[in-house]
Amino acid sequence: MTDAIACRGDPVFYLSQLLDQPVLDRQGGRIGTVRDLVIQFGSASHPSVCGIVVSHARREVFLDPRQVAEVSRQGVRLATFSLNLRPFERRSGEALLRHDILDKQLIDIDGRRLVRANDLLLACVEGELRLVAVDVSIQGLLRRLGPDVLTGNLVSHRLIDWADVESFATDVPMVRLRLAHEGLSKLHPVDIAHIIDQLSLRQGREVLESLADETAADAVQELAPEEAAGLLEGLHRERAADILDEMEPNDAADVLAEMPVEQAADLLDRMEPDEAIDVRALLTYPEDTAAGLMTTEFITMPEQLTVAEALERLRALPEPPTPLYALYLVPVPESRQLSGVVPLRNLVLAGPQMRLDQLAQPGYPTVHPEEPAREVASTMAEYHLTDLPVVDEEGRILGVVVVDDAMEVILPERARRWLAEQPFRS
Repeated sequence: MTDAIACRGDPVFYLSQLLDQPVLDRQGGRIGTVRDLVIQFGSASHPSVCGIVVSHARREVFLDPRQVAEVSRQGVRLATFSLNLRPFERRSGEALLRHDILDKQLIDIDGRRLVRANDLLLACVEGELRLVAVDVSIQGLLRRLGPDVLTGNLVSHRLIDWADVESFATDVPMVRLRLAHEGLSKLHPVDIAHIIDQLSLRQGREVLESLADETAADAVQELAPEEAAGLLEGLHRERAADILDEMEPNDAADVLAEMPVEQAADLLDRMEPDEAIDVRALLTYPEDTAAGLMTTEFITMPEQLTVAEALERLRALPEPPTPLYALYLVPVPESRQLSGVVPLRNLVLAGPQMRLDQLAQPGYPTVHPEEPAREVASTMAEYHLTDLPVVDEEGRILGVVVVDDAMEVILPERARRWLAEQPFRS
């Protein structure tokens, strides 16, 4: 276990109050100034300070915790009469609070947003000096200008527990392994996408690398296709293909359409064959048509089944399509001839012995693959539909346009982003 600075001095203070303060020997003689503090990156929810970088005679030397007698906002006092002049060399996994974290972007998990570390709060916890919180307020900046700048509590401060923020391994030169970003992975995909949207490509790729395939896919689907393509282009090809496998086929096709032809073809070759077939088919359609909007993941069932039989089949599905708005009826299992549509609400409210064809909604609209996307969206708005089947000239179902994709045609980009940021999502 890494040695830590023991608590002897002020129980709580800010990093800015300690930086550039004097380092004194045991007799009180000044031998340098505090340049930075060292922690083990990602080692704990509140990592211990495991060393001090001291500026001495225009050199940076490492101060071992065993040499420290006291740390306070007035500076550092040594337990020895002299300073070990061993040059500071960053070890694997170590982070410097000033160099790597102060003034950097962090992810506020509870607030579901990016914040800037204007100052860092240090405190004695279990006998060790630890990093406990981040000050993201304007007061954190003003404090660094000197004590005379702040007067009382005229400027409020905002502290975020260090356990509730996540930093980026890409900001720390000696961190080779990606961070887990476990807190981020628990957020709604829209929130993850909103955060990624504010990051650099490098940081966005780090976030995607840290997420499970399904979570990463859900987040990528919430991004604009050109932005998603830029992120996936920088990932390892196998990893990018795994994420595409988990995406809705129409979303995966939209992203691949934004990539160079050679790279898109390579990723298609690396995808699971069953997933790639649907995506390849969608890529043959113009983007601004019904076929370009549709997903090929939907559920067909024989029209003569009872409600009980249909529900049993639904429960047996390993991965039902998401979202699932309706069942699409066919005469026999092998057929794709659309004979009716049963909204999920009708299915749930019906008696167990009722046949599916008795529940089919009469006059349910359909569209052809070449129908312009705006006409598709207009039809869905006019009939208040959550889903709209796409059928060929023989009436065989090819896919389904869902309301989320239709909304992207109607609403401008700015309005979609505004809706995505609103707090009324479940």
